[in-house]
Amino acid sequence: MNSAYKKEIRYTLIFSVLLLICGHLGLFFVAFPSLQNHMVFGFPSQYIIPVLMGWLGLMVVVWFQAKLSNDLDDEIEEYSGSTENVG
Repeated sequence: MNSAYKKEIRYTLIFSVLLLICGHLGLFFVAFPSLQNHMVFGFPSQYIIPVLMGWLGLMVVVWFQAKLSNDLDDEIEEYSGSTENVG
């Protein structure tokens, strides 16, 4: 199996976990109540951190995922083009 396809599987698993963490960070405040009742930028931490990670965190993760996926697609296309010329 081509290493690019292995990278694709690895990237999919890693980014799935990162997206789940960013999108569901509020559950950490339910699981660990000692994280609550702190202030960040004048807002309660249990509200502002999930909102920021849900908007800005997801935006950064998705941008990084798109960049890596586009590079990986180019690598797979290059590999596919080289194998078609051989056969």
